[in-house]
Amino acid sequence: MAVDSRPIWDSLVAEAQFATELALTGMRRLCSVPTEAGVSGRRSNDRNYSLHVGMYSYSSGLERLCKLAIACNHYAANGEFPKLKKYNHKIGELLDAVEELTPTGPGAERKAKYLGRPKDDLDPDLIGMVERFANGNGRYEYLDSLWKDNPEVNTFNEWSALAERVSVPEEIKDLIALKDAMVYAIEAELADVGLESASERVREDLALPTYVPSVGVTLKLYRKIRWVAAILDVATYYTRPGIPILGEVVSPTLTQTTVNFFRYDIARVSDEEVVSNELQEAYKRIQKREAEEDAESD
Repeated sequence: MAVDSRPIWDSLVAEAQFATELALTGMRRLCSVPTEAGVSGRRSNDRNYSLHVGMYSYSSGLERLCKLAIACNHYAANGEFPKLKKYNHKIGELLDAVEELTPTGPGAERKAKYLGRPKDDLDPDLIGMVERFANGNGRYEYLDSLWKDNPEVNTFNEWSALAERVSVPEEIKDLIALKDAMVYAIEAELADVGLESASERVREDLALPTYVPSVGVTLKLYRKIRWVAAILDVATYYTRPGIPILGEVVSPTLTQTTVNFFRYDIARVSDEEVVSNELQEAYKRIQKREAEEDAESD
């Protein structure tokens, strides 16, 4: 009697979708963590909470993707899924377990570029911070601070220390500047056609600040999850009948170059040349309107 593989298929696809969206949501939020000069400590800026939103989503997405990669690799080799409870929220152990896997099958050569664990100059501090947060010490530090003696609320300080150590390529900085120019032009054009109030909430989301140092840390986190996604892709690429190719679920979000990830999924720029040309025309209209308004006020 044939075994119905549909429940397995559905569960794997749904979990991969869940993990991918959690990770993407987290990384978008992490890019908005305020790390400009003069910001220190949670009391000085009411946007610092975005770090906890981002870390909660990213760490959960990374954990789930690691467990999927381990489970699918084991299934490809042995025909059964292992129990993964022993890992709990131990991100470091999960990443080590993924590194110990032996990617085999027809997809190994196709994805060879990203199958090696990325080496990072921020480690072990970076992964240490993610694991501390995932285990609960970071997730609940604000609540815990309400009743504990000498409470430690360290996540923002740890993130800021990491952000001070990163450098960001000029190409990424140019995309950030382009994103900011897009926000200004869209807001001005919407106001001109009488949609200022109607678009207010949309514009608030669009104008979420992007901080260069936080972008630098986030892109390092992206490389880690891209590696795990590549391992998962190989483990499900025509390795067993009835198993979905999960690379099609995590792609292209978690399988592209770092610059392209920032371009398409963070800055939301589809085509830099086209966007730049459109902005040039938009700025001409904006400047003309501003000049006319100045003339009327004289």
